[in-house]
Amino acid sequence: MKAYELATSLRGVAQGIVTDIEPAKRLNYDYLVSALTSRFEPANQVNMYKVQMNSIYRKPSQTLPEMAQEIRRVTRQAYPTAPIEIRDQLAKDCFVRAINDPKIQLSIFQREPKTIDDCVRFGLEYEAFTVDQKRLNNAKPATRMLSENDDSAEYDVVTRLAKISEQMEKLTNKEGQNFSRMTCFYCGNKGHIKKECRKFEWDKRHNCVKSNKFVPNFNNQNSQSNNTNNSFQRQGNW
Repeated sequence: MKAYELATSLRGVAQGIVTDIEPAKRLNYDYLVSALTSRFEPANQVNMYKVQMNSIYRKPSQTLPEMAQEIRRVTRQAYPTAPIEIRDQLAKDCFVRAINDPKIQLSIFQREPKTIDDCVRFGLEYEAFTVDQKRLNNAKPATRMLSENDDSAEYDVVTRLAKISEQMEKLTNKEGQNFSRMTCFYCGNKGHIKKECRKFEWDKRHNCVKSNKFVPNFNNQNSQSNNTNNSFQRQGNW
């Protein structure tokens, strides 16, 4: 009765297997199960899955969770009768080997994972850390370039200020030299003009300003001194 129910419930390829069995053996339940098992779960197929486990490596675009899911599936097929703890241990070892990246493997190994889920979590944390480090390293050259540009701009400003200071110093020295060649047209002394003459101020306060004017001898001065004195004559040195 059990063999009849099993045979009538089969479809597709499985039903074809029953058809190929001798009519006298079709109602033999044990023989029928053995025929179906030999077709869909041959003993050498387990060995094939074991070989497949050893050949699994992470694909270039494959994520760690995707690879873990593939390893779990193949492990169940390679060890269908093994306890869950044994299968998970085998899957964990297969996962670490399949990563094929010494840095990630070392990072996972040092954290002593208990299950394949721990391996996935530790691997994802390491990958997130390395991505963040690459982002920071790529940002450093731009920061360094910006700092160099700032230093260059600061150097240009300092250089310009130094040149301006030098020019002002030269101009001050030149004006001092011109001022030292001035002659007061009130007292006749050099180094000041009439409006800065102390004698003129003293005479003016005491109402004894001289009516005569001192006329310097320009013949003993060079042409540059003449031009300077003539300029101050026009400014009211008289």
